[in-house]
Amino acid sequence: MKTALILFVLVGLAAACRTGAPALVADLLIVNARVWTGVPSTPEAEAVAIVGGRVAAVGTMADLAAWRGPATRVLDAGGARALPGFNDSHVHFIGGGLQLDNVDLRQAPSPREFARLIGERVQQTPAGEWVLGGDWDDQLWNPPALPTSRLIDAVSPATPVFVNRFDGHMAVANAVALKLAGVTAATPDPPGGVIVRDAAGNPTGLLKDAAMGLITKVIPPFTPARRSQALARALEHAASLGVTSVRDMGPDAGDLSAYADFAESGRLTVRISAAPSELQWADQARLGIRRGFGTPLFRLGAVKGFADGSLGSTTAYFFEPYTDAPATRGLLADEMIPLEGMRERLTGADAAGLQLCIHAIGDQAISVVLDLFTAVTKANGARDRRLRIEHAQHLAAKDFDRFASLGVVAAVQPYHAIDDGRWAERRIGPERIKTTYPFRTFLDKGVRLALGSDWPVAPLNPLLGIYAAVTRATLDGKHPDGWVPAQKITVEEAVRGYTAGSAYAEFTEGEKGTIAPDALADIVILSDDIFTIAPARIRDVKVRTTIVAGQVVYDAPR
Repeated sequence: MKTALILFVLVGLAAACRTGAPALVADLLIVNARVWTGVPSTPEAEAVAIVGGRVAAVGTMADLAAWRGPATRVLDAGGARALPGFNDSHVHFIGGGLQLDNVDLRQAPSPREFARLIGERVQQTPAGEWVLGGDWDDQLWNPPALPTSRLIDAVSPATPVFVNRFDGHMAVANAVALKLAGVTAATPDPPGGVIVRDAAGNPTGLLKDAAMGLITKVIPPFTPARRSQALARALEHAASLGVTSVRDMGPDAGDLSAYADFAESGRLTVRISAAPSELQWADQARLGIRRGFGTPLFRLGAVKGFADGSLGSTTAYFFEPYTDAPATRGLLADEMIPLEGMRERLTGADAAGLQLCIHAIGDQAISVVLDLFTAVTKANGARDRRLRIEHAQHLAAKDFDRFASLGVVAAVQPYHAIDDGRWAERRIGPERIKTTYPFRTFLDKGVRLALGSDWPVAPLNPLLGIYAAVTRATLDGKHPDGWVPAQKITVEEAVRGYTAGSAYAEFTEGEKGTIAPDALADIVILSDDIFTIAPARIRDVKVRTTIVAGQVVYDAPR
């Protein structure tokens, strides 16, 4: 490492004598690196010069030696692999920060442990506050079984509890929470939601999709201080994982205010592109906000909507009934009822120049969204829209060509495939899984992929997402060669999806996703070279250094 740096300095002195120093000197020089630039014509480099938060030059160490000045910080990568900063195309960022401090039920292996963890958190919760969070996974239990309020009422006699399934489309409330919300046997199911009931018609405590709103509306709002704390936690966590940009899906006004405050005060160390609810599209339109509006740190100009629920909660909307629940085909989201209302709002948002991003998981939900996108395009005329379907998990074979011809971006989360792959075939059968999480088919059809995590539904770590996309090895170890292996993609394709693909999906491909002159200087340095190690090892790779706008925001202890 020292030898490489000495040679770099000597070569720089010689180059400066021959040709003169460049007009500018670098603020930061990354040297002795294996740089994957993301630029097809010049994919590899050894060094990067950064000036004013942007990449000034990329090349060999000899090429860039003259950029070194007295005040230049030199970062010797020690031969490590450097990539463009990871751009997560779909997160719930402040929600993720909150979850870092909430009760964590993700790994609870049994109902007994589920109840014990909630009881433990109740003991730590001040009177009058709620126990929230959860991310429980009923498929880890043997046998799988959905929790009810009876499971937790004894350990939470006076504290309201509302904890969600990891997919965010189902949650369980205890008796205290149900009482505060006024949910009884007489409460009707809201459009797009289900109150799960026992044989006598009484609520079990489980609520699906829109029915969860019956509880959330009585939960006290987060204070600005609590929201700021959650954002700070999320930023720290993201930096440790090499995440330099995110698209935040469905933030509320309080979240947007927190982002603006952090951006103004210089505390925003992850670039935020926000897509508030399509139900409030007119709020952005009235202000003249269009796609890509804002600064490189904080952008608006998109809206997020829901077409259906999730596979795990049997609320994803399919053409055919669920194999293991033949009485249902899932649910259209309440936003889709009536469908004419959704069409009018999306057409209005698109006419105002806002980007449309719609959650759709089941094959019929995806097909209906493609119908809506077709109607919007016909109404407002052709242009570069970059319409997005979020998740796009289970596609009918007939809709791939339509997906591609409309230029729709598939904003997908590979970790969900290795998670759901443990049980999805039981739910939808062997035929429908052939086009489930269809990453390979999307690329072969010319559909652009924007990769992400859906954090906190899944871990934020992009390296786990890349591992999942490349191996499709399910979390239970039962598919080491890949679940639906025909849908695997390569490491390079996955990295592009997490960098240039996500940048394209937010109209920032000229600034993000590559390490090239004039691009934003967002770079991650890894512990191992994910292009050369065995794919199974990618999940264990760590981030050594994260750089945003030329500033080191994370440096792992060594």
